[in-house]
Amino acid sequence: MSNYKEQERPPHFSTAQPDAYDRAYGQIEGFPHTRPSTITTGNAMGVGGVRSYIVQTFRPPEMEDSLFIQITGPEGLQRIHLPPKVTRVIARQHNAMTEKSRSLAGKVRAAADKAAGIQPGFMRGKKTA
Repeated sequence: MSNYKEQERPPHFSTAQPDAYDRAYGQIEGFPHTRPSTITTGNAMGVGGVRSYIVQTFRPPEMEDSLFIQITGPEGLQRIHLPPKVTRVIARQHNAMTEKSRSLAGKVRAAADKAAGIQPGFMRGKKTA
């Protein structure tokens, strides 16, 4: 038993009900997941402080990915659960940006090849009558 009175207990011994993050993590724990990855970032010249991100993805059978993020910074700890609907949007936007980047890079390359007099592969070897 602890000698702390209820109001004097340190915050990590809180007896409050589980929040949405705790409930989601408890339901998905034990399913296939990635190891937690920790990323620490700091802004130029330390303005805004250093933040650490712990990221972990779970993929239950017949479901989509759920993402759990813990952010530690000068403000304290923040915990975020991104449900499958949100991770699906992130993946879709990531794929769209990748396609757009590749398309633009292809157009730049085609213009550079044309300026250099290089024919595209599908036009090489064709004989003109």
